[in-house]
Amino acid sequence: MLKRNFLFSINLSIALAIGGCSTATSLPSSNTPHEPLSLVKNIPIHEVTGGDFDHFAIDYARNVLYVPSEVYGSIEVFNLKTGKHLLSATGISKSPHLLQFIPDNDELFVADANNASCDVLDPTDLHLVKRIALEPGPDAGTYDPASRTLYLGNGGRRAKSKFSYVSLISVDRKEVIGRIRVEAETLKAMLIDHKSNRLFVNMRDKSQIGVIDLNSRSVVKTLTYPGLNSNAAMAFDEEHHRLFIGSRDPGMLFVIDSNSGRLISTMKTVNISDDMTFDAAHRRLIVSGADGADVFSQDDPDNYRLIQHVDTFGGKTSVYVPSLKQFYVVHTKGAQSNEAGLQIFRVND
Repeated sequence: MLKRNFLFSINLSIALAIGGCSTATSLPSSNTPHEPLSLVKNIPIHEVTGGDFDHFAIDYARNVLYVPSEVYGSIEVFNLKTGKHLLSATGISKSPHLLQFIPDNDELFVADANNASCDVLDPTDLHLVKRIALEPGPDAGTYDPASRTLYLGNGGRRAKSKFSYVSLISVDRKEVIGRIRVEAETLKAMLIDHKSNRLFVNMRDKSQIGVIDLNSRSVVKTLTYPGLNSNAAMAFDEEHHRLFIGSRDPGMLFVIDSNSGRLISTMKTVNISDDMTFDAAHRRLIVSGADGADVFSQDDPDNYRLIQHVDTFGGKTSVYVPSLKQFYVVHTKGAQSNEAGLQIFRVND
């Protein structure tokens, strides 16, 4: 293992220095400059032969984007600015889901569904620093830098249980410091409303949204609405108290007042959405799903309109990096593409 990590570190250092060995394909954009998203690059991922990807992590100091491949069992490493594919790192995590980079600790936290753990990795060579045991199937979560706590869903269906846990992991102590029981078998996207100190979590199998009081560490309310189904993606406009939820089959966007729970509006969007990004600077919401990505304009907190749709070759997971004005979507090899790849879109003013 020491030999492997040493060689891996050398390979990673070389890849970072030279920018990787695969070639990013720059494409002429079919979008006009006034449209929100313009496709600028499509970077092939030759190694990944199928299976979903999950939620990314960003290491700004190293200029690196980490992308987990759930089925192939790898962490794909890209140059953040150029998109060059640096490495396909296998043998580290059996089924990586959520990735969370902690910059001040210089550590990468990985939810590994097959190992029933949250693994802490050293990003210099991705060797294991510590394995934090959890219930089976850790998947989605969110990080709170204020409390330095990673909230991670686990248990439920993979544990053959009717309920799940949101485990609280101290990123400094690298251990579970508490857990919150949630009456659902599948927990998906989570986010924190810091003003009210509440955590929202998608209870996908229940088609509900759990509201957790982080002071009492308990579910204090569940929200559901007619037509809400298999909700997975979530975003938040904290200034205007607007919670955005992606519903599946059919693809629908739900806009909710996070304070009162009142349903503001619903509208059609891409199906099987897995990520949402609220771009506060441009007052836009970007929803990525199996049939592309939709961009909505927030005309005011109660009114939204679709202004663009782009093809993502089935890519559902995405992230926006405002400092670079770049939006990233990853797609697998499958019916919509003969090769896995990472798309980079320019975000226009």
